[in-house]
Amino acid sequence: MEFLVGLIPIILFLVLLAVLKKSAMFSAYTSLVVAIILTFVIKKWNMPIPGIIASIFEGFAVAWMPIGFVVIAALFAYDLSVKTGKIETVKKMLGNISSDKRAQALILAWGFGGFIEGIAGYGTAVAIPAAIMVSLGFNPLNAALICLIANSTPTAFGTVGLPVTTMVSKLGLNPTQTALFTSLLLLLLTCIIPFIIVQMANKEIEEGKNPAFGKGILAVIIASVLGYMIQPIIAGTMGAELTTILSSLFAMVLMILAIKFFIKEEEGFEKEPVTGKEAFLAWLPYILMIILIIGTSPVVEHIHSLLEPTTTKFNFALGNQAKWFNENGADPSVTFKWILAPAAPLFVATVIAGFIQRAKIKDMGEVLWHTTVHKIPSLVVIMGIVALSVVMKHSGMIQSIADGFVSLTGKGFPLISPFLGTIGTFVTGSDLSSNLLFGDLQASVANGLKPGSDVLKELFIAANTAGATGGKMISPQNIAIAASTVGLVGKESDLLKFTVKHSFFLLIIVCIIIYLQASGILGWMIPHHP
Repeated sequence: MEFLVGLIPIILFLVLLAVLKKSAMFSAYTSLVVAIILTFVIKKWNMPIPGIIASIFEGFAVAWMPIGFVVIAALFAYDLSVKTGKIETVKKMLGNISSDKRAQALILAWGFGGFIEGIAGYGTAVAIPAAIMVSLGFNPLNAALICLIANSTPTAFGTVGLPVTTMVSKLGLNPTQTALFTSLLLLLLTCIIPFIIVQMANKEIEEGKNPAFGKGILAVIIASVLGYMIQPIIAGTMGAELTTILSSLFAMVLMILAIKFFIKEEEGFEKEPVTGKEAFLAWLPYILMIILIIGTSPVVEHIHSLLEPTTTKFNFALGNQAKWFNENGADPSVTFKWILAPAAPLFVATVIAGFIQRAKIKDMGEVLWHTTVHKIPSLVVIMGIVALSVVMKHSGMIQSIADGFVSLTGKGFPLISPFLGTIGTFVTGSDLSSNLLFGDLQASVANGLKPGSDVLKELFIAANTAGATGGKMISPQNIAIAASTVGLVGKESDLLKFTVKHSFFLLIIVCIIIYLQASGILGWMIPHHP
């Protein structure tokens, strides 16, 4: 009984958003209200009203730290590069690399797109590469499709690793291990996607009559795969923040080298001149970001430990409800990492680079204000989603759903674990939002299958994150961004028809891998397997 009733807020959210086409804000807060009402209906879930209020405030706080501040800081960096015109230099440099459409697609959609996803996310990794590709002569429909396919696996560690780091912080999990599990789940897909991109890009060359993998492109594909193969190393040592950023940069470097050695340029191909100084200034914000993020991370232990006191813990349980939370083993508190969260390094790097690029203080202030105002509606939606998940968790609703899944699926749950992630991203358009929607459920099911096993929790969070990447390419929000960027508004259904089969294919692979890992058959892939 509790299992079915507990599903009502989640199903309601999905139906309102995907079926009835209501706004994300309306869907999130309506579902939150319904969840609150249900806590009074089912005796087992009964919470004191002050406890409900504390849970809502906890959810709102999590939505801003680390999520909100990181999102604003990341997009501030990108928006300032547009304002200063430095993004145009980056575009020139990327367009100068090769005249081969297949190589261009790999560099722009897979390499640069992955990098932009790692830095900013939120549709920028589709919009920017697609726009550049159209300017280079790609068919708009094909450019949009290529970028949608490419914007899949990188989203697991998008926006400085937010999908992973948020859940790690929320659930108290091991950050490097959770990131490592996620990267291992996506390893096979990372090998497959470049081949799909090249096959699609080959249509741009003599209508696809020539072999897709000839004329040296196979070397470029191998280079792109090798570049992204360092993800488990980065994830396992530094965590999720830099996993996509560094691996995509490494992949671009290897691909450029492979292009120079194995791809012959077409006659008449002209490059737009870019000086070393122009290139340095254009990439400076991102160089500084990497330096500062690494410098404040546990990798540099001395600096990290010095900055530990800058964290502040807020407990939202006040008065009598504090006793209720303690008795129920709940902790309605949020830790604000003012400097150690990625937002601070991103913001500082952007400001320093802005001064060096001779951006005016007034311009930087205007860009920051515009970025903040523009993203507030999205963050208000995230506040509602997080508050919904927190209320459901503290009331025991999530636990009831988890118990139901355990009894229905037993040890077969890993097969559907990534599917939940795909649904979440399809509906919300965000890997992060998918994790916020289903993360607590995944952790509770893991605890039901193996009580006290943090490793299994980490594995299921990784499964949700990996599954969510497949939902990114079929998300109506992401498709709308792609369509509007290349001038195909009204053709969204054409994009969806193509991407849905690839999404299903990638999902099946992830489902099989996670099942084999959880069952122990591929247990060797999981350090300290339970």
